[in-house]
Amino acid sequence: MRIAILSDIHANIEAFQAVVNDLDHRTDRILNLGDLVGYNANPNECVELARNIGMHSIQGNHDRAACNPEFAEGFNIYARAAILWTKNNLTDENIQFLNGLEESRRLSCGLACHGSPENTASYIALPFQARAILKKMKKGIWGKINFCLFGHTHKRKVWRMDVRKKVAPVEIPPDGIIRLNDEEFYLLNPGSVGQPRNGDPRSSYCIFDTESNSVTFKLVEYDILSTMKKIVGADLPEFFAKRLLSGT
Repeated sequence: MRIAILSDIHANIEAFQAVVNDLDHRTDRILNLGDLVGYNANPNECVELARNIGMHSIQGNHDRAACNPEFAEGFNIYARAAILWTKNNLTDENIQFLNGLEESRRLSCGLACHGSPENTASYIALPFQARAILKKMKKGIWGKINFCLFGHTHKRKVWRMDVRKKVAPVEIPPDGIIRLNDEEFYLLNPGSVGQPRNGDPRSSYCIFDTESNSVTFKLVEYDILSTMKKIVGADLPEFFAKRLLSGT
């Protein structure tokens, strides 16, 4: 089975549609690791596209905050402003959809979450954070799994614990393909569709192939200028538009 793994679409319909077009029926399932909404100007369109293509979605911290604004109290001033705008613009039907999303999903030999298996809003960004989660995976805290799919950082990343229990990031090669070892443990982040922060403005996602036990990372160009114009036109913070050009 080939599963497309998306994350952090963040109401960017141009980027989301570009990724869906890039898939071109080459996958059996599509899984979103959270944050369909927030930051950008097309929350309803992104939720509706997700529903129309039958994409399985996990609830991200922005999805949760858009339904329950009290969860945005810890957001920075720009992100909070975007969440309040999103809450006011989402249809009741789409709020109900987001509110009903699960916080994690079990997969064959793996787990999918937004921030971390412990908390939707937690980050796995630094070595000590990755090491802590991988150690718990090895101990079987979340059952017998050897990989965890996560988002939230907006940066595509692979962390590995080898058979010697050494934890280190894995460099993603030019062809984007990483082959997994059944005796090792992995944390896999596909990057962001709608607001990438790897220094590359292209949308990022990956394809998990359960037969070859491999992950292929993909980058897709989209109409960034159209997204930027919509952000400015919606009176959302201009900062969100500018950062899309640099992918930061």
